[in-house]
Amino acid sequence: MAQYEGIQADSLFLLAENRFQDSKAFYEDHKPQLKRGVVEPLKHLMADMAPSMHAIDPLLGSWISRVRRDNRFTKDKLMYRENMWLVFLRDKRAWNWSVPAFYIDFSLNGVEWGMGFYSVTPSIMKCLRRRVEAEPMRAIKAIRQAQRAGFALDGTPYARPRSTPDIPKELRPLYDCRQVGFSRTESPDFMTDTTLGERLVKGFTALAPMYSLFIEAMEEDFGIRRDGNAEQD
Repeated sequence: MAQYEGIQADSLFLLAENRFQDSKAFYEDHKPQLKRGVVEPLKHLMADMAPSMHAIDPLLGSWISRVRRDNRFTKDKLMYRENMWLVFLRDKRAWNWSVPAFYIDFSLNGVEWGMGFYSVTPSIMKCLRRRVEAEPMRAIKAIRQAQRAGFALDGTPYARPRSTPDIPKELRPLYDCRQVGFSRTESPDFMTDTTLGERLVKGFTALAPMYSLFIEAMEEDFGIRRDGNAEQD
């Protein structure tokens, strides 16, 4: 039975105001409203989705962001966030911190959701390209399925393209980018939908074939590293 009842606009306004004030006193005064309007609904959404996400990958765990930022290692020292996120991913610590993740990130400014690497190394991308070369049609079908579901393939490109003319156009981002992912954007009222869990699961299921390629590349790279033969890009 679905538990998620939506995150309303007034809760997103409060998140934004809390960041603007950047005040412990303001946060403490409004903490119950933030918990009731944002944190608890996210926990319910996570619970609604968990069984279906475990069907994609039994090793997936789930995490939600805190309103209080961990800014020990950032230049931006504001204490509170105006955006919140929910992610499904394997334990980063067990996989050298380089894991693909399903995510939704939202604020008063809008929503982004999709799938991509939490952090990706050059050697994982090399393993991914090797798998794409071995099974190009598998990769093309996975990309097309994601695009039919409304997700765009994007990434951080190298200064100079690495693909050759014989590489199919649909696969070139996997060769020409340092990291890749799939995302789509929505308006803030996307979060008010009480069937949001079902919509997210449907989209993430469409991304599952590409996720499998990412996971296989990650596992291959992890095996190489455990053998002490890490490859450099």
